[in-house]
Amino acid sequence: MDTIPLRYAQSLLRLTPMSEEQLREELSALNLPMVLLQATAIADARIPADDYGRLFVHLIRQMQQSLPGGKATAESTIAFSAYKMLFQAMLHAGTLEQAMQRASLYFQRLQADGESFYLHREGETVCCRFDFSDTPDGDLQSPEHFNMDSLNWLPGSTGQLLSISMWHRVCSWFIGSFIDLSKVEMQQVRPKRDKHYEDVFGTPVSFAAKDNAFYFHSRYLDFPIVQSEESLTKMLETYPAQLLKLSPANDSVSSRVRQLIGTDFQRELPSLQDIADRLHMTTPTLHRRLREQGTSYQQLKDKSRRDAAVTYLTSGNYTNAELAELMGFSDSSTFHRAFKKWTGKTPQEYNND
Repeated sequence: MDTIPLRYAQSLLRLTPMSEEQLREELSALNLPMVLLQATAIADARIPADDYGRLFVHLIRQMQQSLPGGKATAESTIAFSAYKMLFQAMLHAGTLEQAMQRASLYFQRLQADGESFYLHREGETVCCRFDFSDTPDGDLQSPEHFNMDSLNWLPGSTGQLLSISMWHRVCSWFIGSFIDLSKVEMQQVRPKRDKHYEDVFGTPVSFAAKDNAFYFHSRYLDFPIVQSEESLTKMLETYPAQLLKLSPANDSVSSRVRQLIGTDFQRELPSLQDIADRLHMTTPTLHRRLREQGTSYQQLKDKSRRDAAVTYLTSGNYTNAELAELMGFSDSSTFHRAFKKWTGKTPQEYNND
């Protein structure tokens, strides 16, 4: 999906230390609707995910620029050098569990002040626990401590909440499936001025708890990583818009199937049974749900490969042999035949149009 609930953007605004007047100026500069400033969300209202991404990066940049001697350009704000290395390490893991273990080790080794997270698996429940360095209570009162080029969490109590939420969505993005959280806990006392933190997670937040953590069913740990180098680059360029395009279980089944198919076609694609298992339904039920939406698993696989092939082809960055390999074909001629079946044209004819 290209849109997200308006309440997500409203939650982001509530996590900033700016006054309403300042926020009004920022929204006007970004050509975003003033309805975002309303205390409650309009039922079923949505906002483009890309607009949310622009808002997120802009607010962080503005907070950094407001500091004495602090200059931050859009390019430096979304550079993600350290995070890109971290995400690439996760990208080449086999499953979510392996990816999260790599990330946990990466944080423990490279985060000098001890900020990290730890993965604990007990039966069917997984706890992802976060350790933050000591920061003053308050709402993002030290934005100079946050730099997307480094492995730093957003500072302040509300910044930590947002950091945990983004990490939850990063994990969801890697497996192409929104991870339903069973609960979220924060050590801090619930802030008095904001009662809408659950909007960020899709589940209530328990404050004054023992740990900073979120919990989910262990079945997600066995989900394979479905993203590719190209989709990772795109995600970082538009951060966090791509993360927010993953939605909870009220998404259409066909949309969720395409997310689970992913963008890495060099790996073996999941079978219908695999997809059904990940969606927690039987294969007949999945067949029926897709048929009701006018499609099938095979059609969704073909459409996913076609869209990826067109994207790679029009970029002009790959030879025919490289395209065939990227799309998981044994040779160029097989890829050519499949491409013509999908589009009615050969790759060369498609590029020349």
